[in-house]
Amino acid sequence: MSLTRIARNKHGDDVLKLFGPLVNRVCSEHWEVHAGQAQFERLIRGEQEDCLLNTYSLLKPSIFDGFKKVLVASACMQETMFYRLFLAQGVDLRPAGDSLTSSLRYAEHAHGERITINYACDEAWSKRFRDMLVEDEGSGHPIKLLDRVKRSVVGLLGTEPFIWMGNKDLDDGFFGTGTAQRLPNTPHGLNTYQGFHNVVVVSALNPPPQHFHFMEGYSIDGDEVRTAHYRTAVYQAVMRCSIRNPQDMTAKRVVVMDRDTAEWLADLFPGATVEALPGMGVVPRKGKAGRRRKHESDAEKTSVYRKNKKQAWFAELDRLNGTSFAMGRYPCLGSASEIGEFRCDDNSLYIRDYVTASAPQSSTSGTAFATIYDAQPLDYIDHQDDDSFIAGLRDLHGRQVAKEDAGLISPAHFDPEKAAETSRGLDNILHVRGIWLDNDGGDLTPDAFADLFPFLRVVVWNTASSTPQKPRWRAFIPTSCAMSIEVHRLIMQQVEQVLEKAGYWGKRKLEKRKGTRPARCHGFDESKFNAASLFYLPCQAKDPEGSFFTDYGERDPRRGTLDLHQWIERCILSLRPEPEPASIGPVTVGTPILLPATQDAASDQTISKLQAIRQKLAAAHAQSQAGRQEEKIARAVDAWRSTPSGMGHHNFFLLGAALHRAGLELHEVRAKLHQAAMFANSPGKRLREINGIIKKLGRSGTFGRRGA
Repeated sequence: MSLTRIARNKHGDDVLKLFGPLVNRVCSEHWEVHAGQAQFERLIRGEQEDCLLNTYSLLKPSIFDGFKKVLVASACMQETMFYRLFLAQGVDLRPAGDSLTSSLRYAEHAHGERITINYACDEAWSKRFRDMLVEDEGSGHPIKLLDRVKRSVVGLLGTEPFIWMGNKDLDDGFFGTGTAQRLPNTPHGLNTYQGFHNVVVVSALNPPPQHFHFMEGYSIDGDEVRTAHYRTAVYQAVMRCSIRNPQDMTAKRVVVMDRDTAEWLADLFPGATVEALPGMGVVPRKGKAGRRRKHESDAEKTSVYRKNKKQAWFAELDRLNGTSFAMGRYPCLGSASEIGEFRCDDNSLYIRDYVTASAPQSSTSGTAFATIYDAQPLDYIDHQDDDSFIAGLRDLHGRQVAKEDAGLISPAHFDPEKAAETSRGLDNILHVRGIWLDNDGGDLTPDAFADLFPFLRVVVWNTASSTPQKPRWRAFIPTSCAMSIEVHRLIMQQVEQVLEKAGYWGKRKLEKRKGTRPARCHGFDESKFNAASLFYLPCQAKDPEGSFFTDYGERDPRRGTLDLHQWIERCILSLRPEPEPASIGPVTVGTPILLPATQDAASDQTISKLQAIRQKLAAAHAQSQAGRQEEKIARAVDAWRSTPSGMGHHNFFLLGAALHRAGLELHEVRAKLHQAAMFANSPGKRLREINGIIKKLGRSGTFGRRGA
């Protein structure tokens, strides 16, 4: 059945009616519908477990197409979600003209000195928090935090009448006093309560966690969501009392549940006093109540900070990749005089036909090293396209070598001469390309990890220690271009947040979360989130059954390169002047890029480069093996030459066995024994013993020998 038929529901089917609102938005050109990616993947695969699908719909500005002018009226307009979302979509929202504002009762609140705002606690208010048990100061017995708030409010206001607003699960007689009168949960515009001078708001009005997560995709953090949904509702309740009348000279008291909301209200009522609610045990802050404004609003302050950060990251991508200024995706640049150091003063018509000089080093995909102890690179890996690079990784995966001999790669391009004190540290990095992850075993499977990023090309393979019972794996995600250390850190933080929003946490954070909600371990080595980290190149697992190599983008045309510009532009982190803990939720991913099905000459060059690195690793391995073999032979010969009298027969056999364990073939052992016999006290006896020693060594097999 088509979506159109479901939306129309011509015969009034009750089941189709349930899906009607969602389907109408999906079919409408004025709505943009989003779904949780991992949930959607499970749905289309028909999985039965965890099959809940959360959707969020965003009204697009196109709804107003055809109108010459649209007027939207609201209190605290710049704090509303309408304003924040339309601003995020590039809509130019301007204040109304004087013809409208002149008829308003007031545009700003005066007489804030008449208002005292009390707050009950420091933490953000929620139903879970209000229902937690705390110690009763009087009896020492546990009581609900909300009951303690109720007692403190009644003790503060005494017999003074007050209006209050709370959640629906609280009955009308919650405060147990005839002086309390309840407000409707949507009290906007009511004038019948202006005779009250006290108002109490105990409502917990937080949207579900998924709502916070979705808004992060539009650079709207948790604090802004709480302001739009909770604090503006508190403001509407507060404005029902005598504060609504500027001519009322009576002192007013407002009781809210958390400090941040109290200080937000104090900003709206300049001169208001903010105090802790007596009886709650909250230590008041020092200094004047309220926050000093540097911008017109907190939203503007955060917006300016984000804009500057993103502009700097975009400029860094241009610098590293040799792209022109015009090609960079800068959201808001302002006038030429504001561009500053990024302005180009050259006349390209007469000097050159490009703006930024090329950066050929950004064409590399990382640096290869023979061992973890090497300071100097074995080689740099050229990058021509994702297909050829991944084909080279697959080719390396076919090797059967020890982990220590597999070689290592870092996604960073190191310049050993760039820093004086290090040769492959952060200060030596010119750029980084690709995202590499090392999973030491946890609750996250490669399939589940790939499901979290359904539009990214994810490549995973086993580590040397992987087994079917305990899989260990590494992951590689190609990026659209080279990036700086800062951008790499930004991407890794977003990847980590996606994992946490899906319920997968690192070991350190799991330790801190003990006693809270159950969570799973993602298993990634968090020390490898560093841009200078080294990763062993692919090879077969020691246990053949534990080997695998999966390219999730090979047969899925939706999957493509991680678009760095989009991940910066749609960053899900809380980018604020004063960083705050990030929330948890789903992610928006990079734009799918269809990869070429065939390889050209450039691709062959990349594969050849990886094959050359493979040959260099093999040569380095052979050289190191030869050195170790020579050392073993030298030790065995030295031990033989120091043989005491009477031990010649016994030690001559030990010499032969030691030479054989060092990796010499039997004919090579025979030649070495002939040479060693010349240093014996009885050379003739030792020469006659050689044939017998060789026979015994031949029957002993290769147990204990190198490579066995």
